[in-house]
Amino acid sequence: MKHWYKIVKWFIRFITVTAILIMISCGDDESPAGPGDNPTASTLSATSGTTNTVFASWTACPDNDFSEYNLYRSTSSGISANPPSSPIRTSSNASDTTFSDTGLGWGETYYYAVQTKNTGNYTAWSNEMQVVIADSGSSGYLTCYEIQGQQSSSPYVDQEVEVTGIVTVGGDEYYYTSGPVAVLGDQAGGPWTGLVLFDASIATLARGDSIIISGTVQEFNGLTELCDITAVEVVSTGSDLPPSTAVTTSAISDSSDPEQYESVLVSITNGIVTEVQGYGEFLVDDNSGECRFDDMGDFTYSPAVGDTIFTGTGIMWYKYSEWMLEPRDNNDLVTSGGGGGDTYTCYEIQGQQSSSPYTGQTVSVTGIVTADPDDYTAVSSSTYAALADAGGGAWSGLLLYGNDLAGLQRGDSVTVTGVVDEYFSMTEVKYPISYVVHSSGHALPDPEQMSTGDLSTSVNPEQWESVFVNVSDADVTQIGLPWYTWAIDDGSGECYAGTMGDFSYTPAVGDSISSFTGLLWYSRDNFKIEPRDDNDIIN
Repeated sequence: MKHWYKIVKWFIRFITVTAILIMISCGDDESPAGPGDNPTASTLSATSGTTNTVFASWTACPDNDFSEYNLYRSTSSGISANPPSSPIRTSSNASDTTFSDTGLGWGETYYYAVQTKNTGNYTAWSNEMQVVIADSGSSGYLTCYEIQGQQSSSPYVDQEVEVTGIVTVGGDEYYYTSGPVAVLGDQAGGPWTGLVLFDASIATLARGDSIIISGTVQEFNGLTELCDITAVEVVSTGSDLPPSTAVTTSAISDSSDPEQYESVLVSITNGIVTEVQGYGEFLVDDNSGECRFDDMGDFTYSPAVGDTIFTGTGIMWYKYSEWMLEPRDNNDLVTSGGGGGDTYTCYEIQGQQSSSPYTGQTVSVTGIVTADPDDYTAVSSSTYAALADAGGGAWSGLLLYGNDLAGLQRGDSVTVTGVVDEYFSMTEVKYPISYVVHSSGHALPDPEQMSTGDLSTSVNPEQWESVFVNVSDADVTQIGLPWYTWAIDDGSGECYAGTMGDFSYTPAVGDSISSFTGLLWYSRDNFKIEPRDDNDIIN
């Protein structure tokens, strides 16, 4: 009996330990599904109403090991047994449980099902829903969002449709060589909510018109348009326009392929004009990457490199295989500069001559801070800073001098107001009255690659005054010169260097310097390179 009792006791212990190990291996296995189990299936609902868009929604998966949803559509039933090759929607967000399937065929029948997957790669299927699309679009009007179809080419190409929306660009606002164009937008705004209208019949449409318009959808050189207009009904006038969609310049650049913003009213803020190109185009960068502006609209702004675009609004357009933002009028552009406007660039203040044409005048100048007040030591209680046009180049720098520059940092996009002065023949904005920092963290213009011979006083390199320059592979040839000056030579001729910057390097004759960067300064009848800190001097 004792032997039998020991066997039973051992078996009970074995079962208990095994159960504990199973519990540990499962962790916090949730109910009703967990690792090693199929996930909880969703319950699907799908309706179309009177449009050719299906609105699908499903219950959220409660499982801790949820991985993704896959929504499938088919023209035949039995999706779970024979799924299509790819889903129409995939999401790894457990709470992302809705989708609008647009651009479907009129009078067609579709089937939908949701597959839920967990981290163990197990799956479960929802119920299958059958949806019948209305016989035609006559029972309801399409939106721009539906016409765009959330893809590069509209699902309605070559079809005649009825569309409703608000006119965001009137028929006489853009110069278009082929004829009148207007732009329609959905009231809520946002991605995929714009559509170009092209036909002589839309020439009298005005911003704010609420319309119903019939025509044929076409793709013209990559731009979705409603053409061959057969009817236009102005339901009302003076409607509120869709809100502009705030974007970064990189989001609407050619490299980003911003198809979702095609024909949509968008806006950028605090961009810098980095390049002025031909045919009315110019590049703007808000420190995220350049985008292209164009001049189809009726505005008077004339861009200059270094201008700040405080706000730039317009329609995203596609032509000549490039994306570009098209402002409509002067109200769409709030800028500094303007090619001789009320706010100037460093290039304009320098005037491409030794003495600024604005000497003695109070001006506002915009640019990027290239040296902040901590970089250079002044002999008085005032401090120095340096400003540059974003595109760099000759005549693109300007010195600031005053006792109210604290807070400026390299990379700040600023507008500074003060009096232009020629101090010992160096152009500067003296004792600024005010400055405004529009944005921070911008890339500095690249230093100009020069030779020491090009920067010697005898050459008189006036055009590089207050511009950051760089020379390579130079040797220290003199030290202890008057006014805190020493000399370097890369073999092309000797130029001077200064000690106003906050660097620890002590020059010695014969030293080799592989890279030497600094602001080209003029004082005591000499040009000299003034490094800011140790990063500007590489031995």
